[in-house]
Amino acid sequence: MKRPERELLGQEKRRLRGAKPSAALARTRLGQFGVWGRILAVFGPISLTAIVLASFLTPMLAVEKIHFVGNERIPSDELESALESLYKRPMTTINDDEVALLLGDFPLIETFATQAEPPHTFRVSIRERQPILILVRQGKNFLYDAAGVQIAATDEIANYPFVVFAGNPIENPKYATAVDLLLSLPLETYSQVFSVEVSEAMTVKLVLRESNLNVLWGSTDEGLLKSEVLASLLGTGLENALTIDVSSPNAPVVQYPNS
Repeated sequence: MKRPERELLGQEKRRLRGAKPSAALARTRLGQFGVWGRILAVFGPISLTAIVLASFLTPMLAVEKIHFVGNERIPSDELESALESLYKRPMTTINDDEVALLLGDFPLIETFATQAEPPHTFRVSIRERQPILILVRQGKNFLYDAAGVQIAATDEIANYPFVVFAGNPIENPKYATAVDLLLSLPLETYSQVFSVEVSEAMTVKLVLRESNLNVLWGSTDEGLLKSEVLASLLGTGLENALTIDVSSPNAPVVQYPNS
């Protein structure tokens, strides 16, 4: 073998000898990562399962406080008493169906939503039914909502209009017509209405509070236009008038005594 060839062979052997420690180190590092990977692969799911089981079976997320939001007419202590069985229960075991069953004796609740606030607070957001009118039942005044659900007895007769109506208001077309009318009125007009009466033909008559003026409203169509016409006519004075007919809002009629 010639000298140059021997020198090249020697250089190659030295290069290979120098590379071995690096390769061994790489294999060692890879081996360490592999060990930790295997440990995590085995114990990761076990740890996660342990945490989930702990949340269900231990006091770690147990209910210690129930916080109510949105209830104005229903006292919080009455709601808390209804949900008393939830205390010391893990929040992960409580569902909305169970809460709905426990709150079933509160007709004033329209909807609710629950939220867990770890570690120990259970939040219940209440949406109460909103009164819109008064019905007289057995000589007493009761507030009702738009769906026809009775809310409570009331003496606040200056804040809500009476509806002349007998029978069950739920799914009753006459009641629904009265509600549709009241919901279509601007707040200023709504506040002036003392009573609403719906005929068999589903036409509406209003009586205004201060003037005791009768307003023939007709159907619930064009409610906004009729409100504007009524406000315009009332703004002119209409002293001694008996009736305003806005059933045809483009041709309103005002009736006076002996006219």
